[in-house]
Amino acid sequence: MNVEYISSLREQRGLSQSELGESVGVTRQTLAGWENGDRIPSVGQLTQIAKALEVPLEVFFKSDSATEPTLLFRADDARSLSKALRSLVIQQATYYSEIERELGEIATLPQDSRLEVYEPIQVERLSREIRDFLGVENAPLGDVIARLEDRSLKIILTPLPSAVSGFSAYTQSLGAVIVVNDSHPVERQYFTALHELGHLICHRADYASVPAAQSHGQREKIANHLAGAVLLPREIVERELRPFRNRWIPEAQLLDLKLRFSVSMRTTLMRAEQTGIISKTQCGQQLGMLKKKYGTSEPMQLQRQFSTVENGEIAQYIVHGRLERLVYQAVALEHITRSRAAEVLGKPMRDIRDRFAAWEAAGVSA
Repeated sequence: MNVEYISSLREQRGLSQSELGESVGVTRQTLAGWENGDRIPSVGQLTQIAKALEVPLEVFFKSDSATEPTLLFRADDARSLSKALRSLVIQQATYYSEIERELGEIATLPQDSRLEVYEPIQVERLSREIRDFLGVENAPLGDVIARLEDRSLKIILTPLPSAVSGFSAYTQSLGAVIVVNDSHPVERQYFTALHELGHLICHRADYASVPAAQSHGQREKIANHLAGAVLLPREIVERELRPFRNRWIPEAQLLDLKLRFSVSMRTTLMRAEQTGIISKTQCGQQLGMLKKKYGTSEPMQLQRQFSTVENGEIAQYIVHGRLERLVYQAVALEHITRSRAAEVLGKPMRDIRDRFAAWEAAGVSA
């Protein structure tokens, strides 16, 4: 029983010992005893903890020997990948793959295009290939998470420490998994997902072995540039920002592009510098002004809307993640039970009933 995972997963959720203890129905002292290994919770109590943390119960029972070889992880900061987090992602990816097999779904990933040295021209070329893979040319990507999932990529949205944007994992058997911090602003989630996709395409060999330290900076430049170029292609930057060549780009213009292309104001400034619209000095100055004015956030944060059901009517437009859609399809086809759906999605049965009803009422299909 991996009771030592409780602390890591609790902190990942941003909960205090008192808050988690209250959800489970025990005192902070009791929870602290469990986390320290001084006491062992019962299976029933551990089940309550799993529900409160929205993680599969199996995470607390899997042994390292059973889980560690399953996925190969890559993160900008490997220290952020605790054993508990690895175990959680492995379990979620395994569930995901099981549901895919139930429905005959095939996971996909663009072909390996290894790129170790930062070459802007090559990155721009590769960004166009990725947009072709995603089914767009110069049109806005819209909901980037949904578009990646529409191409059968596994995206896991989960709370992570604020300093961690996300990470990815890969293996031949389970395919690619992109993990994104869902407590970050939506525009940052989009950038992170594409950043990790860049690593999966350009640096796939890194998932089997740790690259040399001196190459880390090159890889990050490639992944960052690639994410920005997929979000905002060169052609769009030149068309939209040509009138502001070598001039200060108004905040209103940055906001307009943000709302239309789901790209942060900061990323737009970086793309303007990469395409030669503004100088590196001006880019730095405008980024500095944004930081001074807004800190690490930005105005008019993007939203991903989810539905609610009130009196049998859908109150909001529904956006289900791919895994959730596949799970509901499996329930509708009687491949799995609703209790199994709750286990796979890590949600209470009440939530499963409500969201499945909303999915049925909306007539949504994967």
